Amino acid sequence: MVKNQEDMNKPFIAVCNSYVDIVPGHVHLRELADVAKQAIRDAGGIPFEFNTIGVDDGIAMGHIGMRYSLPSRELIADAAETMINAHWFDGVFYIPNCDKITPGMMLAAVRTNVPAIFCSGGPMKAGLSAQGKALTLSSVFEGVGAFKEGQMTKEQFLDLESSACPTCGSCAGMFTANSMNCLMEMLGIALPGNGTALAVSDERRELVRKSAFKLMDLIKKDVRPRDLITPEAIDDAFALDMAMGGSTNTVLHMLAVASEAAIDYDLNRINQVAKKVPYLAKIAPSSAFSMQDVHEAGGISAIIKVLTDMGGVIHPDRLTVSGKTLRENVANAAIKNPKSDSPA
Repeated sequence: MVKNQEDMNKPFIAVCNSYVDIVPGHVHLRELADVAKQAIRDAGGIPFEFNTIGVDDGIAMGHIGMRYSLPSRELIADAAETMINAHWFDGVFYIPNCDKITPGMMLAAVRTNVPAIFCSGGPMKAGLSAQGKALTLSSVFEGVGAFKEGQMTKEQFLDLESSACPTCGSCAGMFTANSMNCLMEMLGIALPGNGTALAVSDERRELVRKSAFKLMDLIKKDVRPRDLITPEAIDDAFALDMAMGGSTNTVLHMLAVASEAAIDYDLNRINQVAKKVPYLAKIAPSSAFSMQDVHEAGGISAIIKVLTDMGGVIHPDRLTVSGKTLRENVANAAIKNPKSDSPA
C-alpha cells in the first residue's frame, strides 16, 4: 500500500499470485508473495497483490473436473489482463506454479506487455516409501493399478498415498507444471533456478527476492515480455523441452503464447528444432529421478549449457531478465551428476 506522498512517485508493481489452499503446488504462494512484496519495497517499488484462480489437474482427474482445466488458463489470462490494465501497473511480478496457471500468466504477460518477471512456487521434494523407494505423483497412479490387481497390499498402498507428495510445491516429476517453469528459464523471463529450486528451500525464497530487484531493473530499462519472447526464444524453449524430456503439453501452451505475441509459429518449425536436439535427461515419470535430483545435478542451467556448447542448436545470445544473455547465465553451469542428466 501507499504509505506517504513519496510512495506516489515510485513504480506501482502488481504481484499476480495464484495462491489456492486446496492445491499442494500453491498452498505456500501466499508466503512467497509476502517475500516478493517486501523485496519490491526494498528495491524501490510499491507492491499491490491480487490473486487468480488455480486448478489442480491431479485433483481434477477422473471426473468432470478436467473439463474445466484448460479453460481455466484463459480465465487466468483474462483476469490478470483485467487487473493489470485496469490499474495501469508499471510492472508485474508473476507467481505461478501448476499446469494451466503458468501458461495463463504467460498469456497475460505477452498480452499486456508490461515489464514483468516470473518466479514460480517451485517443485516439491520427492517422496520416499517405507522401503526407501523414491516416489512422485505418478507412483500413486501406478499404485492404484497395482493395488486393484492384487500386486500391492493395502498397507503398502496407504504408505504410497501418504508419502508420494511430502511437501508443498508442484509435483516432483517432469510433468506440465515443472516443464513450463523450466521453459521460462530458457525463454529468459525467469531467473536460473526457477524450474528446479525446491518450494521449501531458502534458495526459493532468495530467488523471489532476487527476482523482485531484477524486475525493478527491467522497468528502468523498459524491457518488456515481447522483447524477450521472440521466435528464437520459442525455438529454444522447445529445444529445452526435447532435451529434458518435458511434457508434450508445452506445444499446446507455447503455440498459444506465440499467437498472443503475434508470432507466426507452426508445427513444422518444431520439427526443424527436433532434428538438432539430443535427448539429455530422463526424469520422472520416465525414470525414478525427480526435479530435486535435477537441481542437485546442476539444474536446467546445466542442460542449457550443454545445448549452448553444441553450437547451432539454440540461440544463446538472447537477452534475459537477469540483464545478461542466456549464454552468460549458464557460463559456469555444469552437470554434477551425469546419472541424473542422462536418458540411459
